[in-house]
Amino acid sequence: MGCDYLAEPPSYSQFFQNYLLPNKPVLIGPRVISSWPAYHAWASHADPDNPQIDWDYLSDVYGEHEVMVADCATREFSDQKRETMRFRDLVALWKAGHGGALYAKDWHLARAVATAAPPPSPSPAPSSPSRGPALGSFYATPALFRDDWMNAYYSACTADDFRFVYAGAAHTFTPLHRDVYASYSWSTNVAGRKRWWLFPPAQTPLLGGEARGDVVPSGWYHQVENLTACISINHNWCNSVNLPALYESMCAKVEEVERALEDVQELLAQNGTDWRGEWTRIVQDVVEKDAGWNWVTFWKMVLHALRIASGCEDQTSSLWEPASPELTPPWSFIKARVRPCFDDFIRREQCEFELVEGLRGVVDAVGAALQINGAREPYSL
Repeated sequence: MGCDYLAEPPSYSQFFQNYLLPNKPVLIGPRVISSWPAYHAWASHADPDNPQIDWDYLSDVYGEHEVMVADCATREFSDQKRETMRFRDLVALWKAGHGGALYAKDWHLARAVATAAPPPSPSPAPSSPSRGPALGSFYATPALFRDDWMNAYYSACTADDFRFVYAGAAHTFTPLHRDVYASYSWSTNVAGRKRWWLFPPAQTPLLGGEARGDVVPSGWYHQVENLTACISINHNWCNSVNLPALYESMCAKVEEVERALEDVQELLAQNGTDWRGEWTRIVQDVVEKDAGWNWVTFWKMVLHALRIASGCEDQTSSLWEPASPELTPPWSFIKARVRPCFDDFIRREQCEFELVEGLRGVVDAVGAALQINGAREPYSL
């Protein structure tokens, strides 16, 4: 399967029809990020084919932030060995010619900057007097990706999000993986080049490019290597289009955990007649620890999105600008994607909506939201 390259960002309807619905990857040219402060402040683009990352600037501005660092040369269980360090110390290692296998990953820089008291701004480099503000919003989510149920919910209702910065030297990499619960991913190189290997879902049983910006479809396994020193901004995201894939992935994860804990289930069943509630609680706790979500999180996210999409409630956050109606599918489409997941969930033999504390109220609220006749019909599909 080929991967389209678009020099200019498509319209939302083109993106929806050509990439979201068929679940296809796409590369979009650098113009989509040309207005970002990070594009101008983090690197010199005097030579567009060979931008130079300003590690001194990044260290001065963001050096005190703690970052998760993966050692790409050391494997630990099924992932790379990881540790936490100050970003300034990581840059110092690189500048001293050490730590070439170290890769800063999953850095929640946008949230950290937005929620922290701003320190005094450093003086700009003498040779770069117009390189933009040191702190504040260093990028804006492209319009095509703003219909994002994950980050809308997490930004408004939790202390977490799925917005990341990645920074590493040439040949650092992320091993083969599928993003959390089959979510979408978009990745934009602020500077540097990456090579992506993408495997569609049909090839999953067989598994045991270079660009400025990538959109990774739902459920596609992928591996990514930095061909040069590289710094990028990435989001995991989802919406009504890939919600069925997320739901199926959640169901599969629950079943995987249940199989792994069969001996616990047998022990609980032997020791008491009212064991199903405790068993369900244990399973959901393990599911959440494994990937950060459980059924409560999933349905709270869906409810948050439905209330916004139906126009019944403004559940926005200063950390996340919601998508305008012309950048989302029609309300009728959204309901049609959510309804089969909802109906299947309340019929599950595990009866989680009855047994998990607090979940019944959330699920009932989702059902009520699906009865709303919304007015958000920006265009017909």
